[in-house]
Amino acid sequence: MSPGDNRHDHSRRLREQTPQSEQLHERAAEVTPLGVESNVRSFDPYPFYIEETSGSTVTDIDDNEYLDFLLALGPIILGHNHPDVTAAVKATAERADLTATPQRVAIEFMERIVEMTPSIEQVRLANSGTEATMHAIRTARSYTGNDLIAKPEGGYAGAHDYALMSVYADEDALGPKERPNTVSYGTGIPDVVEDTVVAIPFNDKENTEAVLREHADDLAAVIIEPVMFSAGCLKPQDGYHEFLRELTEELDIVLIWDEVMTGFRLGPASAQGRFGVTPDMTTFAKAAGGGYQVGGFGGKREIMAEIEPPEDEDAESWHSSAFHGGTYNGHPVSCAAGLATLDVLQNEDVYEHIDRMGERLFEGLQEVADDVGLPVNVQYVGSMGQVYMTDHEIRHYRDTWHANSEQYADWWREAAAGGALFGNPMQSERFFTTYTHTDAEIDRALSIAEDAFNAVNHEYE
Repeated sequence: MSPGDNRHDHSRRLREQTPQSEQLHERAAEVTPLGVESNVRSFDPYPFYIEETSGSTVTDIDDNEYLDFLLALGPIILGHNHPDVTAAVKATAERADLTATPQRVAIEFMERIVEMTPSIEQVRLANSGTEATMHAIRTARSYTGNDLIAKPEGGYAGAHDYALMSVYADEDALGPKERPNTVSYGTGIPDVVEDTVVAIPFNDKENTEAVLREHADDLAAVIIEPVMFSAGCLKPQDGYHEFLRELTEELDIVLIWDEVMTGFRLGPASAQGRFGVTPDMTTFAKAAGGGYQVGGFGGKREIMAEIEPPEDEDAESWHSSAFHGGTYNGHPVSCAAGLATLDVLQNEDVYEHIDRMGERLFEGLQEVADDVGLPVNVQYVGSMGQVYMTDHEIRHYRDTWHANSEQYADWWREAAAGGALFGNPMQSERFFTTYTHTDAEIDRALSIAEDAFNAVNHEYE
């Protein structure tokens, strides 16, 4: 859908309000590509640079305060600078820094993860979701002796080569929706990597089964998000995960739930507790660290044993186990932050509050968009969701193609200028509520959103 002749400059207010960010962006672009530390932080007219955070708000270097629903792409589940997390970080930093030898706080953190996560009998730590999925896939390949993995088209599972397959592409490249092609996302990825990944259509049981049965003898794992938040918010339909659990068990394929975004966000037992499905392996990051760098993967003891070199002295120790390492794994400060976060998350009121805030926010966004007369489809689960700029049904990845990404970015910019960050300007992303959000803040956010909906209405007809 192309914009009409009456399209406005929706970046104007942001530019007027952020002159120091514009100057800093010019400076940053000299030392780092796009002037940012990660590509997703770059947007038009330029990113604004945050100076302070507190609770539900962030403040940029021009002293503009925003209601924060981006929440660092998900890690901030308790609100910025939660006192328990900050206190744990300070105490640990004063006691010990990195040693590259085990520290008690890391063991205590891992014990808590095992205690809270139904699928995890043993766990290893990493520093990001990308590391978590990379090592989980390697361990599953070692366990099965197979090389091939399957993942849903439109699903993001980290920034390593094996995960950057069929994430985004046009219809010609992706081919038939029943049997999607495997297409690398971005340059610099060897073509041969495409041969190690097959794509499946999320929420399509018949064609998922056909693909998995065809490749069953060569498949090590299926890696999948329990809710495909990497495409905005695609909820599982018609018992899809129960079906997939049964099928992978039948075919002896390791089922990995990528809970990097949903882990400890959708409940104390993560999405697997919410949905009542137990995978073989689980990856986590984001909310598990409460704003500090933590990632990890775990699963059945027999699978995680693949990381242990054999005790047999005659075995080829260099080629007999799946290697996992990392200098910063189990960093004491990050583990202290994670442990403090998980402690707070076990309070009964936390998930009730963030889910109630989520319901008020996302249901409210649908209502105000309907009042404005703008075709919008709001999808959410608990405290996570997304606004699709379309009234088309959203069940499968390709349904999201009906959403108008330009209109969404303009709506986001208008809302940001009004003082609310509904995630970032990418239609394929998502946003969140946190423990410190209040009813009054949600009301204010909905007022800002309504003004922004009005500002972009009728421009793309």
